[in-house]
Amino acid sequence: MREAKRAYNVLRAFVNQEFDRIKSVDVMEAWRELDETPGQSADTSVKSTESTPVNAEATANELEATARTILNVTAKATFDEIRKAYERISRRVQPEQFTEGTPEAQQAGELLRKATWAYQFLTKDISPAERRFRSLEIE
Repeated sequence: MREAKRAYNVLRAFVNQEFDRIKSVDVMEAWRELDETPGQSADTSVKSTESTPVNAEATANELEATARTILNVTAKATFDEIRKAYERISRRVQPEQFTEGTPEAQQAGELLRKATWAYQFLTKDISPAERRFRSLEIE
């Protein structure tokens, strides 16, 4: 029983550490920007519309940096490195591994949602067929 308790505490510490790391990233602001239609926040002045592409590109760069921070991968990470980072996080934070309704289960669900968003954001340019076949570990 001591080994099970120790394993539980180690896993819980890891989930809390990852939650604190990801919580520092303001993902909710990114979600709001993604949900917002381009016409909603646009100002009617000419100066505002001229600066829109610069702001949109800065936002895209910030979102990519946020996604890379969530998965803890570098800017030069390959698809395989991104996939492995996502799988590592998703294996550790499956909400079903925790007692239902506990704060740990809610934190794990939030971590999994953020990791899934980050993976989808970083791999959006890869075709579904390439994702399927590159994720196979054939030697």
